[in-house]
Amino acid sequence: MDDGTLRERLWQGFARLQTLLGGEAAGGVVVEEHGVVASFVPGAPDSPTLNAAIVVADELDLERLDAMRRRWEQLGVRRWGIWTDGAKYPVTDSLRTARMRVTSSSPGMGAEIEQLSLNGRAPARTTDLATVGHINDLAYGNPDARLERTLSPLPPGLLHAYVAELQGRPASVALALHHEQDCGISFVATAPHARRHGLASDVMQRVAVDAREAGMTSTTLQATNLGEKLYLALGYRKVSDMQLWERRR
Repeated sequence: MDDGTLRERLWQGFARLQTLLGGEAAGGVVVEEHGVVASFVPGAPDSPTLNAAIVVADELDLERLDAMRRRWEQLGVRRWGIWTDGAKYPVTDSLRTARMRVTSSSPGMGAEIEQLSLNGRAPARTTDLATVGHINDLAYGNPDARLERTLSPLPPGLLHAYVAELQGRPASVALALHHEQDCGISFVATAPHARRHGLASDVMQRVAVDAREAGMTSTTLQATNLGEKLYLALGYRKVSDMQLWERRR
C-alpha cells in the first residue's frame, strides 16, 4: 500500500471522527460539503477540537472559510480551528489571509496491519469511553475533565476503547475507529505515574490485533512528537503533516 492511499485513509478517518465528536456534543451540528467537514458546538466555545473543520479537498477558498468564521462567531465560539495536510493541500494562503495561524503540527502516520511488529501478547483490554477521556485528562493536565466530558456522550459501539492497567488501575488508553478498511487510532495517552512501563505499546498491540481480526487492512493515527518513536518501532511511517490552524476572538 503506497503512502498516498494511507494518507487518504488517515484524513477520511480523521474527518469521520470529527463528525462523531462534533455531532454528538450537546448542541453540536456537523456540516459536510465541498471536501470540508466542519463541526459547530456552541456549548464548547473555547474548544478548537470540537469547533473545527477538516479539509479533505484540494483547496479551501476564502468565501467558504469566511462563511464558517461567521457561523462560529454567531454561535459565540471564541476559538476554532482548521485541520489541513501541510504537505499536500495548498490552503495556507487562504488561512493566513483569514488571520489564522498554525498552533500545532504533528506527523500523520500509517501502516499496513500485516506489516506491523505484533508480538501477540496484547495484555490490554476493552474499556469504556469515559475511562479513555479520564486518562487523557490526567496525561494532559486538564483539571476540568474536558476530554472525559467530550467522549462520555458518544454512543457505545461507534468507537472501540482500550486500556492497559498498572497495579490494577487504568493507566494507558486508546480509541479505535473502524472506517472502511482502516483502523484510525486516537486519544492514545498514558497517565504520568505510569509512563515508561511499555503500557502504550501494549494498548497499540491490542488495537492492531482486534483491527486485523475485524478485517481492517491498514491503521492510521496522528502522532505526538513523544509518541512518534513508539509508532515507528511498531512499523508505522509518516505519510502526512497534520497542521492545526487556529483563530481566537
